[in-house]
Formats: sequence, C-alpha cells, structure tokens
Amino acid sequence: MATSIRELVLNEARAYAVFGNGRLNDHRFAISLVCDEVPDMRFNRVYVLEPANLTAESLEETSRNFFSSALPLRLDVYLPISSETESLLERKGFDLTEDYAAEMILERSSSSLRRNRAVKVEKLTGRFPDTFSKIMVKAFDTPSDVVPTLVSIFRHTAPRALEHKGAALYLAYLGAEPVGTLYLFSQGGVGGIYNLTVAQSARRQGVATTLMLQAIEDSQAAGNDTLCLQTRVGSFQERFSERLGFKTIARRKRAVRSRA
Repeated sequence: MATSIRELVLNEARAYAVFGNGRLNDHRFAISLVCDEVPDMRFNRVYVLEPANLTAESLEETSRNFFSSALPLRLDVYLPISSETESLLERKGFDLTEDYAAEMILERSSSSLRRNRAVKVEKLTGRFPDTFSKIMVKAFDTPSDVVPTLVSIFRHTAPRALEHKGAALYLAYLGAEPVGTLYLFSQGGVGGIYNLTVAQSARRQGVATTLMLQAIEDSQAAGNDTLCLQTRVGSFQERFSERLGFKTIARRKRAVRSRA
C-alpha cells in the first residue's frame, strides 16, 4: 500500500518536534508544528494538506497556537491551490511566495553514485556536540547574530532527540574536520531525511553523497518501507536527490503572514 502524503508530513513534523522539543496538533485537513523554544519558522509552521477545506474559521483554528509567537506565521500549502483559497489567504494577510517545495520518496536505489572514502560518517549516540548545530545552522544561511542563540537552544533540545529510538544524527568528517550533518527520523515504517548540510568549504567533495548513502542504508536496515525528503523545486538538491533514486510525488507553496 502506497504511503500517503499525510504520513510523509507527519514524519517531517514529528522529526522537527522531536529535535526541537515541540508538539503537533492534527486539524484533519492540516497539521501544525509548534516548537516554543526554537525561534525559527522551520520549527513553527502549519502544513495545509487539503487547501480546499481552508476557511476563515479553520485558518483561525490552526493559527491559534501561534498567537504568542513573535515569528511570522508560515503555512506550507499543498498543490493544487484554488483561486478561492489564494484570495482567502490574501485577505487574511498572507503572502503566497513563489517558493515551491518538492515532496520526494525513494523509488529505487541508485547504483551510479559512490561514497567518498575520505569522508567518514559518525552516528552520534548519547553525547551531542555543538559542532552538529553550528554546521547545520550556518548552512541554512542563518544571520550570524542568531547562530549562537540557536546553537545554545539545540544544545538542550537535540540530546532529547537522541533518546527517541527513531532518531539518528550523523556528522561527516573530511580528515579531522567536521563538515556535514544529516538527521534520519523513522517511525511507523516511514523514514525521513532532514537537516542535510555541508559546510561551504567542503562542498562538491562527496560529503552529501556519502551521508545520503549511509542514511538510505540505515533506513532500509531499520525496516522502513518508505524513505522521504523535502527540497526546493528545480534546485540542485532536487536533481541530486533524483540521481540517488528519489522521485517528486507532490509539491507545496509557502504562505507567510508577518502580522497577527
């Protein structure tokens, strides 16, 4: 039986909730993710699975958990989006951006890509070095003045993630230098790849490929029937994932409201 979009979204939301010590709310047509300790829209958003069921009342319901947050409210709205839904979002102060995200699943394992033997991958256990957070946060082009705050937060939240049996965190090294991260989250037969990052100085040296091949191998060993990831439509990352055997099965747009 094919994995539903809802199951893929739940995996992503749970993964971020575990990493950021957050919580989920299921609104039937949407799922909200709230991580009060993490001031980042990636960890605070609403996934709108059925935009046709989005009304002024249901939008208020899903937004209620975010009223105390100073962050802009982010919606990830799955396509297709009707003109009526676009009009509703506009009336409610949302800007529907041109950024499209691709929902991808592993369709077949690639035989064309190989690991770089110079890249060593460490699976973190009970300890959690700040190095993981620093590489991850900086790779997402986080403003430099915010990096210390997020690293300090993840120092407390991420070790709790390691207590979850479905969470696996990886650090990649070139020589003795840590240069890459990856987060694999497994639950209910679904695995998800998140927080794949490579330091600017180490790109195009097989770090991402080595991390991904390790995650694919470990996901299969964990007994997952499905492995998913999300990336920007038309990006290098989408093309790279296709080379690894992933296929885009759904797309979503981002809607952001900066005022309450």
